[in-house]
Amino acid sequence: MSQKHGISDNQYLEAITEISRAIMDRNYLDDLLALIVSVTAKITDSKICSILLIDKTNNELILKACQSETGKYSQRSNTPLGKGIAGRVALANKAIMVKNVCNDKRFINKRVAEEDGLVSLASVPMSVEGEVIGVINCYTPYEYDFSLQEISMLTTIATQAAVIIKNTELRVLKGVVEQELQERKIIEQAKEILMFKKNISGKQAFQLLRHQSMNDRTPMIELARSIIIASSFD
Repeated sequence: MSQKHGISDNQYLEAITEISRAIMDRNYLDDLLALIVSVTAKITDSKICSILLIDKTNNELILKACQSETGKYSQRSNTPLGKGIAGRVALANKAIMVKNVCNDKRFINKRVAEEDGLVSLASVPMSVEGEVIGVINCYTPYEYDFSLQEISMLTTIATQAAVIIKNTELRVLKGVVEQELQERKIIEQAKEILMFKKNISGKQAFQLLRHQSMNDRTPMIELARSIIIASSFD
């Protein structure tokens, strides 16, 4: 592969535009992350581009998207926060460029780099309002000095990716809350039907629903829906 010579203004704008359009047009997070690493790898001529997200439970970075399906990189170990290059980037919220990862004592996946032929690395934090949620890594198969323009572009992409993930998390959370509220309304409606038909209290109606749900091994929400449907024929 020939060494790259930097990116043009048109390439930069095309990459940002394509990713921005994807944010508006796509709903599935995995698809979006896959598109981001694909576009980023193409525009930076990277051999491997990946997105690592923070697992807050274990305080480590986990590989979530990578445009390369070959080699050992996809089998890399998770990176503890503060360790390795990406772990330091995530902890400090500051990009790090390495000219040769195999010569850098901070790099902890040297075996993977040697087997996959990875040399230079640009590692950029993905942050929203100061909160780091992950890192974007771009590797070249030769020694390379990433330009300020390329780092600026990677930072913009990383920020957009972070916004995507945050917005997706909020949509999922909102959907869960709305579903729970809707299910509560349905169960309350079923309770009122039982209270009226059996002349029992709300507490007794709920206990009856729960008992029947356990006996039939049927979710309470499904039982409640059945009660409401059956009552509509009375």
